[in-house]
Amino acid sequence: MRALPAVVIALCLLAMGGCSEASPHRDGDALPAPFDGVSVVPVEQAESLHESEERAVAGCMRQRGFSYRSVPAGRPVVENPYGLLTSVRAARDGYGVTSVLLAGPPHDPNAKLLAHLDEGRRTAWQNALTGTGKRKRTLSAPDSPDLYINTDGCVYLGRRAVYGGEWEQAELTVSGLTAQVIARVTADPGFRTAQRSWADCLRGKGESFATLQEARGAIQDAAAKAGRGRSALQELGRRELQLAGRDAACQRRSNLAKAVRTAQKRVEAALPTSSRRQAAALAELRKCASRTR
Repeated sequence: MRALPAVVIALCLLAMGGCSEASPHRDGDALPAPFDGVSVVPVEQAESLHESEERAVAGCMRQRGFSYRSVPAGRPVVENPYGLLTSVRAARDGYGVTSVLLAGPPHDPNAKLLAHLDEGRRTAWQNALTGTGKRKRTLSAPDSPDLYINTDGCVYLGRRAVYGGEWEQAELTVSGLTAQVIARVTADPGFRTAQRSWADCLRGKGESFATLQEARGAIQDAAAKAGRGRSALQELGRRELQLAGRDAACQRRSNLAKAVRTAQKRVEAALPTSSRRQAAALAELRKCASRTR
C-alpha cells in the first residue's frame, strides 16, 4: 500500500494546523455536542472519508494479490450525542432508527467474488482483509473499553493510510473524554431542570418518558421486536416520526439545547488543557484526511 497519504497527514500535524485554511463556519443554531462536535461527522464528510478508506483497502488487497470491490457507505445517520433533535431532523428522519432498518445494509459487491473462490482462497482473502490475528494491538483510554485490533489486515492498513498511525488511539481517547463530558452535563442541575420540563411537556402530549434516552430507546426496543418485517417497520416508522416530532417540540419549549450548551461550556472549561488538545488533534487528523484524499 502506498504510504504517501499517511506521510502527508503526519506533515500536516507537525505543521500545527497546516491543513487548516480557516475555521469552519458553524451554524449558530447548531445543536451542542462535546468539543465543538468532534464526534459528529457531517454526512458528506463521512461519505468522502469512507470512499478514501475503501480505495486504500482496495489498493492494499491488490498488492496482496486479491481483488476487492469498494463497499458503498450505509445510509448515513448523524446522531446528537445527547439525544437532542431539531424539528427539521425529527420531521424528516425521526431518530433515524427505522429508516436505517428499512434501507438495509449496503450491498457488498465482494459477495459474488467470494462465491467463486474455493474455501482456502476465501480464508486467505478474509485474512488479507481483516488480519490473521497473529499481529494485534491493544489500545486503552479512560472511560472507554479496551480496543483490540489486528494490524496485519488491509482494513487497518487502509485506515492508517488515510488518517495516520495514531488515529485509533486518538479516536478512543476522545470517545472516553466525550463520555465524561456527557455524564457531567446530564448530571448538571440546569440540565436536569430543563429535562423535567421537557418530560412534563411530553406528558401533556400523551407521552411518558423521563429522559431523552428513554424516548429514543422506546423506538429501538420496538424495532428489535418488529424484526425485519417491512410492514411492521413501516408502521413503527410512522410512530417514530410522531414521537420524534413531539420530542423535538418539547425540547424547543423547554430550552433543552440551551441548557446543554450552558452546562457543557462549564464542564469543558473545568477539563485539563490536555483534554481539549486531544480533541483538537482528532479533529485535525480528520480534517487533514479530508483534504489529502
